[in-house]
Amino acid sequence: MAATKKTVKKENGTQSYKMFNPVKAGVPDHLCPIATELIVMKTGEWRSERPIVFRNKCVKCSTCWAFCPTQCILEKPLWFEADMGVCKGCGICARECPHGAIKMVTEKE
Repeated sequence: MAATKKTVKKENGTQSYKMFNPVKAGVPDHLCPIATELIVMKTGEWRSERPIVFRNKCVKCSTCWAFCPTQCILEKPLWFEADMGVCKGCGICARECPHGAIKMVTEKE
């Protein structure tokens, strides 16, 4: 079986990989569905709390990044912050931050 080469293309500053094509591979339609498109899930719409980063306290230790279950922590030049489109508001980043640089606040509409 020959190995297929994945192609990487940049779209909107993110990498996307060539997805599996079931038709070209000869997969019958009656089999289980296969992920053929990359779907970005925005899970942050239903949270009740959101993290606030105190930039003067953040020392970029990356503890918040390591513990975040949704990997929504983004690196900025001098601090880390959460991507609110993906953040679920679980508060793990705030609990694990050894410097107290993150505080959870109630989400307001």
